[in-house]
Amino acid sequence: MTRFDPSVLAPDPENRGRILSWLEAGLAAVEPEALTARALAPLTGTPAVVIAIGKAAAAMSRGAAAMLDVIGGVCVSDHVEPVPDTLRFLVGDHPVPGAASLEAGAAVLEAVRAVPSSTRIVALVSGGGSALCEAPREGVPPAYLSDATKRLVAGGATIEDMNLVRAHLSAIKCGGLSREAGRAIETLVISDVAGADPGVIASGPTIPGVHDPEMAAGILTRMSIDLPDSVRAAMLVEPAALPYPEVVLLADGRDAARAVAAAAPAPAAVREGWLRGDAEACLDRFLLDSGPGVTVGAGEVVLDVRGEGSGGRNTHTALLAAARLTGSDDVFCAFATDGVDGGSGSAGAIVDGSTIRRGGDPTRSRDRFDSATYLAGTSDLLLCPPTGTNVADVWILWRRQGARS
Repeated sequence: MTRFDPSVLAPDPENRGRILSWLEAGLAAVEPEALTARALAPLTGTPAVVIAIGKAAAAMSRGAAAMLDVIGGVCVSDHVEPVPDTLRFLVGDHPVPGAASLEAGAAVLEAVRAVPSSTRIVALVSGGGSALCEAPREGVPPAYLSDATKRLVAGGATIEDMNLVRAHLSAIKCGGLSREAGRAIETLVISDVAGADPGVIASGPTIPGVHDPEMAAGILTRMSIDLPDSVRAAMLVEPAALPYPEVVLLADGRDAARAVAAAAPAPAAVREGWLRGDAEACLDRFLLDSGPGVTVGAGEVVLDVRGEGSGGRNTHTALLAAARLTGSDDVFCAFATDGVDGGSGSAGAIVDGSTIRRGGDPTRSRDRFDSATYLAGTSDLLLCPPTGTNVADVWILWRRQGARS
């Protein structure tokens, strides 16, 4: 439990300590370095250029180096972590691409262009890569790409809609790296999107996707984002055809959820179906569908943010859950597996039937989307450094009455 700040234990050290140990088990099950090394073991000693993009990029690159002879490449992440000496390491911007993301995008494009056809390229892709590593299509101003992303995130766009738009604005997404390399690139993926095709993760830098500019334009219009003629023209350009690469899915949120449930006391179950859609509606379904004991879910919900407070999708959901659990013995946890829950400054929260009693009326905080401030005041915030992995979010509901401890 050393990963987490102990302040979250204050309201109920024994039971919350157990939940933290379950989360540790979930993170161990999706640890990128070990997963990557295991997948690449058949290629031990093979010379390769590695392109690693996403929040798990550093750990995945270390796993690759344990098996491959990594002779060059680029690693792009959202935080500083050790990587093989032969890789150029860059930290991009997240969740909105900025100057650092553009530098990273230029670096990976340059790297793949320079690889001889006789040399193996291995791509290591994980969630967060869409923002961390970016290069706009010709005719798309970088500022437009950043602003559109920011407004899509704040407006509660689904990850599928966001990725479709980004694929039409970016020179990297939807197989852009493979096109620059002039070949299909074998790809290992850690997924942060519930039940998604691997091509959705980081918007598929090596994987061809759907070209549908009218649908992408419709999403921008629906989100009240202007579409200049130059951008519309750039979106209409259909990318060159590309063969589908060999893709290995290493882990996703269900793997973490199953490990959490296995570590929890019986009865414990993984909720059927992914957590997705509107946060409040998904929470109500989750609470209704959960039986006695421990129920675990995985996925990523969306928020239509309309306030200026401090919070993320997990802290906001946890605050909503706290109001619903008031007076009960139940405990609810919403956890971002990358350790970064939006703008909350936390990884999520653990709340229980006493949270509202300790914090007072949550209405103003809820309406201002200021959940993190409220939950900091009740010692319910989950605080930890970036975890080095990213399989979206894990929710836990522990109905303690009748559960074996």
